[in-house]
Amino acid sequence: MRRRKNAYELSRSQVDTPQDVVSLFWQIAHRYRHRFSSVLDLGAGDGRFALGGGRFGEYIGVEIDKRRHPTGDLPRQASIVYECAFRHERSGYAACVGNPPYVRHHDLEPGWRDRIAESISHATGQPVNRKCNLYVYFLFLALLKSRSNGLVASIVPYEWVSRPAALPLRNYIETNRWQVDTFRFSEPIFQSVDTTAAISVVDKRNESGLWNFYMIDRQGLVATLPNVTASKRGILEYSDRGDIWAMRGMSPGTQKVFTLTEGERIHAGLLMQDVYPCVTSLRDVPNELTSLTRPAFRTRFVDNGSKCWLIRSNQRHMSDRLHAYLDAIPCSRRSTSTCASRTPWYRYPLFDKPDIFVSSGFVDAAPKVLINSIGAYAVGAIHGVHDVPSGTRRELQHYLAHSEFSTRVVAHSGNLKKLEIRQLNSILNEFSRRRCGSQ
Repeated sequence: MRRRKNAYELSRSQVDTPQDVVSLFWQIAHRYRHRFSSVLDLGAGDGRFALGGGRFGEYIGVEIDKRRHPTGDLPRQASIVYECAFRHERSGYAACVGNPPYVRHHDLEPGWRDRIAESISHATGQPVNRKCNLYVYFLFLALLKSRSNGLVASIVPYEWVSRPAALPLRNYIETNRWQVDTFRFSEPIFQSVDTTAAISVVDKRNESGLWNFYMIDRQGLVATLPNVTASKRGILEYSDRGDIWAMRGMSPGTQKVFTLTEGERIHAGLLMQDVYPCVTSLRDVPNELTSLTRPAFRTRFVDNGSKCWLIRSNQRHMSDRLHAYLDAIPCSRRSTSTCASRTPWYRYPLFDKPDIFVSSGFVDAAPKVLINSIGAYAVGAIHGVHDVPSGTRRELQHYLAHSEFSTRVVAHSGNLKKLEIRQLNSILNEFSRRRCGSQ
């Protein structure tokens, strides 16, 4: 049987860095060292970091895709080897640089991911989070492959400086007291990547333990930021659950299969007995809407063509209609690690219905918030708030929808902000404290 390619090996994981950004990258890197005796690029692609103005005695680029070749002649001191970066044996480089692949944990082959995570954990003493993006593994690897007084400089999503999944990486850096300088781009630099990019530099020679944050534009103009969020209040804390608590939306396997629009439901021949009402996005909901009533659900979700029906494949006894729908799903449409881990592949665990929906992503001061008046389920990027007393729901909805949160979270992409579950728990705990104090 032919081995299935890991997402790391596929072309969709490779995003080329614009040449002007490569040049800007080297300008930043050479602020720390005038010249590097040896450079390792762990995701070399076409070798453009060897051509972008860096000063080095030797450049080794590691590239897993043998179809990728340099677009120009490499300097005589530069070469590319074709292998998995995590099998590259040499270490002790003066600098590790580049733009590592951006692959979500959902798309990593579980066995490969676990082997790499265990290897990194053994080498660093940090329990690697299996839900982190692949670039976090590459940052770990760069720190391990660089010499004790070396430099690691990478173009990565800015969110690594705050996301919970990258906490073991930050802990490893802080344990060693290496200085971190992160230059967040003020504008998008990749057309096909929906994230805020940054040049992050870890200087292992500098053991100040400082974390510094900057804004940079494509012309190289740098401005100092007061903290990771660029606001006086700082980042929202991450808290455990209180009496009122938040939970991520369900991940049944893949929304392409498990959630349907009204048109898709009718086309599949499914009746209302075969589906649950669900909310997968609040993008098209107006800010003035405060409660998901039946008329609002019909207008804003059903008639609007949104994914609003969750199939009832969690049940042991399903209709012949639903069985026929599931039997018609090709393997290619359900080839996710979640589906592969279950028997049968379609039987997902059903979460409780939330009392309030909160959008995880938002562009205004606060996310969109709806009281769940119809008993729908939260799926995907929708957070659910649970155990809210019925007499408190309208007050909490107003509190969440009218607070200033945008300056207290890290930018995800352009104006888009993302609210983590444990950050939402902090807000809910804060609401409970204020409410108790006013009574």
